[in-house]
Formats: sequence, C-alpha cells, structure tokens
Amino acid sequence: MYYYKERQRYFQEQKVENRLDFSECKHLQRILPSAPECKMLPVVIDEKLHIVYREILYAFLLALVLILPFGYFLAHLSLRPMREAVVAMDGFINGIVHDINTPLSVIRMNAQSIKKAIKDEKIKTKALRLLQGVEQVESLEEQLLFSVKVGQYELKKELFDLGYILQEREYYYASLRKSINIRIDAHSYEVFADKLALLRMIDNIVLNAIKYSPAKRKVSIILHDTRLIVKDEGVGIKYPKKVFDKYYREAKESKGIGLGLYIVAEVARLHDIAIEVDSKLGLGTSFTMQLSNISTSKLH
Repeated sequence: MYYYKERQRYFQEQKVENRLDFSECKHLQRILPSAPECKMLPVVIDEKLHIVYREILYAFLLALVLILPFGYFLAHLSLRPMREAVVAMDGFINGIVHDINTPLSVIRMNAQSIKKAIKDEKIKTKALRLLQGVEQVESLEEQLLFSVKVGQYELKKELFDLGYILQEREYYYASLRKSINIRIDAHSYEVFADKLALLRMIDNIVLNAIKYSPAKRKVSIILHDTRLIVKDEGVGIKYPKKVFDKYYREAKESKGIGLGLYIVAEVARLHDIAIEVDSKLGLGTSFTMQLSNISTSKLH
C-alpha cells in the first residue's frame, strides 16, 4: 500500500511539473519566437521509486529484527506445555513398564510350571497361550522403552555378517505365523553397525509384513549387493509417507500402538541408512534399505 501510494504521489507531482515546464516554454515562445520548440515530456519516476524501494527494504529488515526474536519467544513459550507433556509421557512409560515386569514374571513362571506339571493337553495349550501373551507384552515393553531412549541412544557398533544372521532368523520368522511363506535370499555381507538395533529395525519391518499379509502369501527378505529388501503380498499402505510417524496407525483395528516403524526410521537415521517404501493397496509393500554406509567395504 505504501508503494502504490508513493508511486501515485510521485506520478502526480511529476505530471504537474511537466505541465508547468510546458506552459513556461509556450509563454517563452510567445515572447521570443526564436525559442526552441516546446514538447510535453513523458512522466518518468523510476529514480524516485528507487527511494521507495530502499525505504521498504529498510522497514522490512527492521521488522525482521524486531519481530523474529519476539516470535521465537512466543513459539518457545507456546511449545513448553507440549515439551513438558512429552517428558511426563516418557516418565510414565518408564514407570509403567517397570511396574508391569513383576506380574509378568509371576505369570511366566506359573505358566511354565503348569506346562511342565500338567499332562492334560488342553491345559498345556492354555499355558502355552499365556506364555505367548507374556512374550507379546514383553515385546511391546521393549518397543516402548526403545522409543523413549532412542533420541539419546548411543550406537554400540561391531563387525558381523548380516547375511548369516538373516539366514539364522528364517526359522524364527516362519514360526511367527505358519500360514505365511517366508523366503530369505541373503549372501554373506559384513557390516559395521549396532547389531541389536539393526536387527530390531529389520524385525519390525518383517513382523509388520507378516502381520498384514493374508494367509498363504509370501514375505521375501532379499539381501542383494548393498540393498536389503523386505517385500510382502499384503494389504498395502495407503499413506506410505506417514508410516514412520510416531504413533501413526493406518489400520485402526490393529493391536499395535504405532511405534514399530517409528523405531525403524530412528535406527536407520542413526546408521545413515536410506529407506524407500513402495506400496500398492491390495498388492503389497516393499521396504528397500540402502546399506552401503554400514558396509565394511566402505571402511577400507
């Protein structure tokens, strides 16, 4: 508004000035016929507008200097309740997990005793289900605790053969759900990484693939060159860009709490591993992890 107002003012002033000059020239011609011919000059205000540009720039810089610190202060103040809520939630998670451990241990010991002492197959089956439930709760506890400490997590790197470990875990993956066909194609591949964190990252992806695949479908785990691919034939993901958000659950009926893939993203970030997600609804999903940054060949 200031620019348009000033431009209009300069235009009118220059227009009036040009008319006065033209009138003086005509008056001079009447007195002196030999005077030069009079011409109405066009209105040119470019030089004056440069002054307006400078004034606007100075005002903008001054506003930035004054407003930015004030805005930062307001943002910091408004976000403080959220930060305090996050800290309180983390403390609550730590406390509740430790409180759950004691009754879980009691349930596990009693279920194991029942399984060993009782010969009735129906009761043994119920004891086995209790133990499976305990394992699921313990797995959830681990996810919660890891999600709390992942921001301050320090990697404990070591050399190990990732391909060999994947081949070893084939039986474990297959035992999770008998109706899913697990296929592992992994060559020997030595990496320098945090073994427990890296396996947690891979396990979370594989477990999701198994969980969201219909019966009699295939889950493939392929280690080829510097890429690790986990591919399923499951339900697919509608919003692939959101799956790594903390607490995001695309399937609302899922029993999870939306931490698995968040932990995947955090472990990948700590190891500088790039992850690509390709998914089609009803056809399946593939996670491709680029492992070149943890390969031992990169270290030599």
